[in-house]
Amino acid sequence: MQIRRHIQDIWLQVFPPPPFDMRDDLPVPPLPRGGPAQTKAALDAYLDVLLADIANYAPAAVPSLIVTGAMRCGKTLVARRVARRNGMYHVPGDRLRKATFRNSDEATKQRVIKYISKRLLLAHPTGLVLDSTIFLDRGVTVPHWASTRGIPCVAIGYAQDNPARKAQSMIAFRKTAKCWTSRSKSDADMHKLARQIIWRSKEIKAVCATQGWPYFDLEAAAFSREKRRVVYAIETLLHHGRTAP
Repeated sequence: MQIRRHIQDIWLQVFPPPPFDMRDDLPVPPLPRGGPAQTKAALDAYLDVLLADIANYAPAAVPSLIVTGAMRCGKTLVARRVARRNGMYHVPGDRLRKATFRNSDEATKQRVIKYISKRLLLAHPTGLVLDSTIFLDRGVTVPHWASTRGIPCVAIGYAQDNPARKAQSMIAFRKTAKCWTSRSKSDADMHKLARQIIWRSKEIKAVCATQGWPYFDLEAAAFSREKRRVVYAIETLLHHGRTAP
């Protein structure tokens, strides 16, 4: 696998795929003024604002996409890169959580994410990139529902990585970038979190194999290279209906 990825990396450096519609004006989805929206009326009011923002952005006519995986796997970074290169509107999972189901119980989280995701994707079957960990938590059916409408779901993770290497990469990352773990987790906690991420990644990889959804294993020590590889594979899926070899 290491040799294959090295060859892929050299190939991408020599023959990088061109961006389809590179845009620098990636929007930031709005937040409700009155705090998290959880009642149907509040959710609908928030969605009206968000959908208007998406319409104003005029995303490209590229099939919408769901990006999922375990926590701290780089879903948002991959989704943002795909959106920017392909003229799509990115709806980050963290942004949706803050806008709607923050501090909610599990049942409320699942109810809200289903409702929001389906409304967004029904309105925009093209041009959106949604990322969230919760898409595959405890039987959430959004990816199943989306796949029947031609909206692909891809997952990323670290099922084959080493917990110590993953922990060190997260510790190094938060020294130079904002990360919620800086406020709440020690280095020892990060090693425990790394083991959880790898365990969860293995579960998600198995689910994807069963459902036929593309899954991409990453190497924690080479995320920049791995992100490039995965983004190009996702673009092949979106534009040609298949994953890259």
